[in-house]
Amino acid sequence: MAFSVIHGSPQCIWVPVKPGATIYVGGLVALDSTAPADQGVIQMPVAVGASNTTNLDVPLGVCIGTNNKTPAFNATYQTEYITAVAAGSVHGATTEFVGVEGYWSKGDIRAMVKIALIDPCTILRGDIRNAAVGTAPTLLTATVASTDGLGTTTNATQVTPVADQTTVYCRTGGNAGAYRILDTTSTTVHTWTQAMNNDIAIGDTFVIVPGKPYGASFIQLGATAAMWIEASATPATNYYIVQTVGLNLREAGKEYMDFRFDGDNFCSARA
Repeated sequence: MAFSVIHGSPQCIWVPVKPGATIYVGGLVALDSTAPADQGVIQMPVAVGASNTTNLDVPLGVCIGTNNKTPAFNATYQTEYITAVAAGSVHGATTEFVGVEGYWSKGDIRAMVKIALIDPCTILRGDIRNAAVGTAPTLLTATVASTDGLGTTTNATQVTPVADQTTVYCRTGGNAGAYRILDTTSTTVHTWTQAMNNDIAIGDTFVIVPGKPYGASFIQLGATAAMWIEASATPATNYYIVQTVGLNLREAGKEYMDFRFDGDNFCSARA
């Protein structure tokens, strides 16, 4: 499911949705840094600038439910969602909402979502997708053999790699299961510093994604909704800094990263 908390959420709370905004279950949410006076959460926007220093959106939580009495399902993102009416339209609205807890009045008729709060210690799991739900990172096939295990040439990957910030994973062949961090920026000619154990043969398959198997990684969210880690986004100019604790690229369509947001993302007063 898109994003999920696997460890360390402080608690779950109900919060209103910003007027006119749509929130998807499994999506990351934030407060709108461009219009803080508007009450309610939005889907977390893509990062603009290094460590999102242009937008400065602070991660708030992961949506785990809505207060729609009649569930609404989005076929594009394969999940439930809720849309808040415009700010003035809530007056006299007849949409039925149920289940809100906490200090919110049961009689205050407005779109709400339940979120699992996140902080710098919260470990999240995020699907890695290539521009759409159900689309996996490009499968790469070696067209040049290697007798030193230090690189290969393949068809073009979906992302322009950034040296030391992009991971290659060997899916089939004599090095199946091996992860390496690329030190090149080509979409077709790939090299790394730590040799793989065995020769690379023509026909061996690989995948390449932004980020690293552990430690500080530069990643971007899906462009249309914060529902996945974007496999096609080059982490050179616009990205979030996260701390990877696990990267699973073994199976096509089921790739994911376990990570926590770097503490810098939670500083509301960043310059």
